[in-house]
Amino acid sequence: MSRTLYDIDPLLPLLAEGFVLLTPNLRLARRIKSEWDVRQAASGAVVWEPIAVLPLENWLQQQLQRAVAAGLLPARIQINTPQALELWQQVIAREERDSRSYHLLRPAAAAELAHTARETLLRWQVDTGRAGVRQDFTLDHDCGTFLRWLDLFEQKLGENGQATALDGVCQLRDCAAGLPPSRVALLDFDDVPPLYRVVVEALSSEVLEVTSAGEPGDRWLHTFSDKRAELQAVARWAAQASRDAPGCTIGIVLGDMGSERVPLEYLLRREFDCLGENYTSLPVNFSTGIALDRAPVVRDALAALALSESRTRVAPVVALLQSRYLQMPDGFSPLANYFVNRLFDDGREELETAELRYAACEIKLGDDKGLLLGQHLLAVAGMRELRRAALPSHWTERFSQVLQVWGWPGSGPLDSLEFQQVELWHRTLDEFRGYDAVCGPVDFARALQLLRGSCSRQMSQPQTADCNVQVLGPLEAAGLAFDRLWLCGMQASRWPAPARPNPFIPHALQRRLHMPHATAEREWAFASALVEQYVRVTPTVHASYCRQLDEVPELPSALLAGFSPADLPALPPHGAQWTTQWQQSRLEYIDDWQAPPVSAGELAGIGGGSGLLEDQSQCPFRAFARRRLRVEPLPTFSLALSPADRGSLLHDALNALWGDIADHPTLLALDQDAEAAVIARAVQAAIDAVPGARRRQLGPGYWQLEGQRLAALLHQWLAVERMRGEFAVSQRELDVSLALGQLQLRLRVDRIDQLPDGSRVIIDYKSGSSKVQDWLGARPAKPQLLLYSIAAPGAADALAFAQVRPRDSKFVGLGRVEAAPGISTDIGKLAAGPMDAPDWETLNLRWRDNLERLAGEFVAGQAQVDPLNTASCTWCGLQALCRVGTPREEPA
Repeated sequence: MSRTLYDIDPLLPLLAEGFVLLTPNLRLARRIKSEWDVRQAASGAVVWEPIAVLPLENWLQQQLQRAVAAGLLPARIQINTPQALELWQQVIAREERDSRSYHLLRPAAAAELAHTARETLLRWQVDTGRAGVRQDFTLDHDCGTFLRWLDLFEQKLGENGQATALDGVCQLRDCAAGLPPSRVALLDFDDVPPLYRVVVEALSSEVLEVTSAGEPGDRWLHTFSDKRAELQAVARWAAQASRDAPGCTIGIVLGDMGSERVPLEYLLRREFDCLGENYTSLPVNFSTGIALDRAPVVRDALAALALSESRTRVAPVVALLQSRYLQMPDGFSPLANYFVNRLFDDGREELETAELRYAACEIKLGDDKGLLLGQHLLAVAGMRELRRAALPSHWTERFSQVLQVWGWPGSGPLDSLEFQQVELWHRTLDEFRGYDAVCGPVDFARALQLLRGSCSRQMSQPQTADCNVQVLGPLEAAGLAFDRLWLCGMQASRWPAPARPNPFIPHALQRRLHMPHATAEREWAFASALVEQYVRVTPTVHASYCRQLDEVPELPSALLAGFSPADLPALPPHGAQWTTQWQQSRLEYIDDWQAPPVSAGELAGIGGGSGLLEDQSQCPFRAFARRRLRVEPLPTFSLALSPADRGSLLHDALNALWGDIADHPTLLALDQDAEAAVIARAVQAAIDAVPGARRRQLGPGYWQLEGQRLAALLHQWLAVERMRGEFAVSQRELDVSLALGQLQLRLRVDRIDQLPDGSRVIIDYKSGSSKVQDWLGARPAKPQLLLYSIAAPGAADALAFAQVRPRDSKFVGLGRVEAAPGISTDIGKLAAGPMDAPDWETLNLRWRDNLERLAGEFVAGQAQVDPLNTASCTWCGLQALCRVGTPREEPA
């Protein structure tokens, strides 16, 4: 028979005598109230008195309100934690500006620490006005700085007639005699701060401390290889235990709720079969929700508001295009996809919102022009009030107007959880008005920052029916009695937690008063009291730890000394239903490598030069995906030029360089100064060809360094060119067309040299490693020069890569003439095997046959996933589409 989560029978005599029950947390108070209500309803009562149970801090606030109402205390404006943090940031910024002796990198984090330090000092009744205490603070630089902040903070509170909740509790000490005394029972408290204990005793005629009775039951310790295996075992255990004993209460305590909740929830949904249509039927309660700013509907609202700022990032723009909470039905259109590609091609992770607005309005693809994104941005840009500072309460209306322009929260129906989150958003906006008490007029950016902070501190907890399976943090589980309990993450490095003294309170003071997190002894006492409480009230307790975390070996916590090692009962590797379905499945594989042949209309729209045939040679599916489906992996953002951009810059510089030099005799005639001048002009011409926006983005310092790198590379290359015999550059950047069957290609030849005997050498600049083997075989890996040879007017007598690389610049090529060192004329040795070509003329015929065959295969629709070699997939980026290397699995 299952037990209730809290046995209220021992509390009934106290309730009969008029005691008020105080709990360490809200969850325990709600549980006791729930058990009371169930008991009253079961007895047949229709109406009953609510049970007198409250969290300790709520009861103290209730007493404070009574004292103010009775005139015992002056009424002061009470500010909440977010407002107090804002006040802290103001005084910290003021003191930092006035002192000029330090600069904070993270003032918001400093404000959090300062707020925590003040709260701790108040709870432990430390009077910072005493000379001896102040002297302790001034002995440490950080503590002395905090003391100055604290004085300014107290001064600010006094000037504004404000107080924090804890300030009110401190005032209760002096007026407690004027309030009617209460009889109080403290339930399952392990640690009561001195201030609370003093105030409770002053307000009460009698104080009892009640501890849940019980004897330790079965205690088992389990070990796992990693965190995933641990959480998976916990999820299966909970599901199995729930099936074996449907009425039993099951608790799961997570040591790190922030990082473990999401993966555990997924695993629980999988085990309880709640990933599909039953998504909302998960029979599990989580003690904490997620921060409101992480809820998708609110996350997108904040992202839409952020587009009203002067600058934005590309990633949130792409996410908003696909948001179902905004009115942008064209977000998945081909035009939107083209727009996203353009944003990524630009290479900038951040851009001006005005640029984004213009681009979204002017983007064109076929007959389609402009996205709704651009229209929304135009409408928001026209709201002049967004450019004027205002009080936070006024910004709530402006934020709502901006979201109305975006159509938030969308036209589709919201599910129950989303509806609750939208309601919580509106409540948060109402609370946001309270910032008027601590802020003057602020601009849009600051108002949005404050709103984000409010949402990040607001927890979205779904309102669900009570369930037998509960997932809790260590503190939420205190006092609750489960039938079965599992403690996760019981590593020695985390239980007890390492000491974390507050840097703004003297360490000696923290140790002397046993403040929270001050010493290892304090942490041990706190953690051992928690574990003792879990074990005392639960018949069966499981604990587990990982043998390795973040590649660091781990040991079990010393707190588990009384636990016996045990193995879990053998469970199937997957859920029984899933396993049955998999065993009964029949998989059918279809080799679907043949795409529809390219039609005449489609052929006219297919662009591309030598890259098309290179794709077909490297992998037919790559050519089909890129050239016909128009699928391209999105490039990564970079603060610097990409390798492709640097290659283009090198091409432009070499083109300008040989426009000046023109031939070998001119090159030889250049002295050192003349060569430096020619190279400087070529480098400047290449940099000037870069779009102005890109040049401004990277800045003059970057281009100076890039120019120096490029100039050094060109000096190295001219040294290679000097070693050649006489030549003249006859063509540069020559545009030619080539028809291979039905396929029409547009090509651009980097350079054609003419030798004294009339021989022609076609040269292609490469900034990467090159080899002639890339031209050989039925599928040449780099067919670019081969296409140039066929397309360029007049027969080519040699083909060569001009490999321009730091400390590795050279010519690599083949031909009938040795036009430069590195251009081989031994055709028979290199090409006889793979190409069956004993001479240059035969080799060119084989190349033409191979290229025409590749073109024909592309037009015919051959699209098999068949990489030429392992290197073909290195920079492809289409693996998610082609699934290359995915093994075929047959059902067991």
